[in-house]
Amino acid sequence: MRPSPALIDRFVSTLVKRLTTAEFVDVLGAEDKIRTQVARVLNDNFAAEAALEDEARAQAEKLIRQGAPGMRREDLDVRKVELLVKQRLAKERGFAL
Repeated sequence: MRPSPALIDRFVSTLVKRLTTAEFVDVLGAEDKIRTQVARVLNDNFAAEAALEDEARAQAEKLIRQGAPGMRREDLDVRKVELLVKQRLAKERGFAL
């Protein structure tokens, strides 16, 4: 589930503030620019995950339509097949779920 833009903004603001307050990072630029970049990375990651889920869903449906050797279609769990396809795609692309 993709979080709302307001939740992402609040998370990014809190993260940047805590990292700079705890002196884990030295801010060399404007904090607004850093917040914008972190928010962009998070949004890109959520978009990539959504695309991965869509592709996994499509491939799972295709596999179920084709059927598995020795199994009836009724015996196949759609959600389980989708999860296995999603894990395989994520592993192939180096994407952490």
